[in-house]
Amino acid sequence: MLLALLAGSALQAENIVIGEPVPKIHIRQWLMDFRPAPADYTCIVFYHSESPQCRRAIPTVKRIIEHFGGRMNAIIITKESYDAAGVALTEHLDDHTGVAFDDDCRTFRYYSVNYIPYCVICDRKHRAIWCGNAAMMDEAAIEKMINLGKENYKAERNKYRLKKKDKERNDKK
Repeated sequence: MLLALLAGSALQAENIVIGEPVPKIHIRQWLMDFRPAPADYTCIVFYHSESPQCRRAIPTVKRIIEHFGGRMNAIIITKESYDAAGVALTEHLDDHTGVAFDDDCRTFRYYSVNYIPYCVICDRKHRAIWCGNAAMMDEAAIEKMINLGKENYKAERNKYRLKKKDKERNDKK
């Protein structure tokens, strides 16, 4: 029970707000200078090679990336040295997954990462659509969040268009 309470409080400690812009990523170096292909959505995973939870989360992340095909890529971010994490993470590099080394832990700080494997999924405009434990991601839940974001965007766009038309009508009078 205490573990569940601690996990719940850790989830609330992050500074990511769904629908709001996420902080900029500060990368010192890419593993083997390999960057993932651009995509509509990016899964940012905060990682440490000595964490068993992080190692178990990577297959989940890869499964999610495969589910979305070319629509989602992954950036695994570590604050470890190239020598410490590079060997363990090289096997995960592919067209849709890259490994980045955090520049002086700035990205970890800006995202207020308090636990790992912490994950944030954002859209092309860098707005958060999901965040939480990378090992607990679920394709259906993420798909639902993506669709909800699209519906909200369309609703806001329609409101803007209606206001614009009303203003034009009022200006003609």
